Amino acid sequence: MAVVKRNEPVRPAPTRGLTPELRRDIPKVTQSLVPPDQKIDNTVKSAKRVFEVLEFFEEHQSAASVIDVAAALHFPQSSTSALMRTMTALGYLHYDAGRRTYIPTARISMLGHWLSPVLFRRGRLINLMEDLSARTGETVMVGLRNGLAAQYIHVIQSKVPMRLHVRSGTLRPLAKSGLGYALLSRYSNKEVRRLVKLLNSYETHPEKQVDVKALLVELGKVRKQGHALSLSLVTPGAGVVAMALPRVAESSEPLAICVAGLTDALVSQEKAFAAVMRDAIKFHLSD
Repeated sequence: MAVVKRNEPVRPAPTRGLTPELRRDIPKVTQSLVPPDQKIDNTVKSAKRVFEVLEFFEEHQSAASVIDVAAALHFPQSSTSALMRTMTALGYLHYDAGRRTYIPTARISMLGHWLSPVLFRRGRLINLMEDLSARTGETVMVGLRNGLAAQYIHVIQSKVPMRLHVRSGTLRPLAKSGLGYALLSRYSNKEVRRLVKLLNSYETHPEKQVDVKALLVELGKVRKQGHALSLSLVTPGAGVVAMALPRVAESSEPLAICVAGLTDALVSQEKAFAAVMRDAIKFHLSD
């Protein structure tokens, strides 16, 4: 697949002309806009690497050696070894001395279950994703809004040779992606305008700013048909069919689910994928 270009450094957002409500959002949102490998102080780099190690295991779902992890994440082998020994001492990783491999312990699986027990602890969301993965054969992702970006929080990779590979934690433009469209379709037009105003306050190039009128037209289509279709909007030659998930009391933020693949497959099977998604959502998430 085509390589997604690294995000440009984020410049401080101007606050002149913004309402007090928008100004209050700037410090919080700035953190979510900073690319993961930029603006990270050296004193917290180890903390960032801890989460990257955990996300590595979440994606690969098997034991791995220090060499495997260091190579995949482009970390120095010595510091990776020290980090994983510390995580083992704290009870988050298990070390198999015979094979010289590590694997996360059950302690990891219990950390976030209290946040969305209906969706995760009882398996409803995971079951939904696995069902869609089996029925479509494509990569399936769940995402949410993270400040002024959309972010994939869980991914089930397709097993077919020609596929779209997306890592958990990947960020997408909130107002210029299929995931973002599905998420924004759950917001009122007033709230969408507020978010776009804040988004545009960060963009110094007028031609790159979000056209709020065009965005609202697109969101109107998404609300009417019940799903968003994104083709080569972020990754050339690939895209997603995205659909907002019904709100549940345990989830504080709107969630959306995406079936991702190559553009040819999405164009020919858009309606079929959307129908399968609606059916699966109704089956797995209905009370």
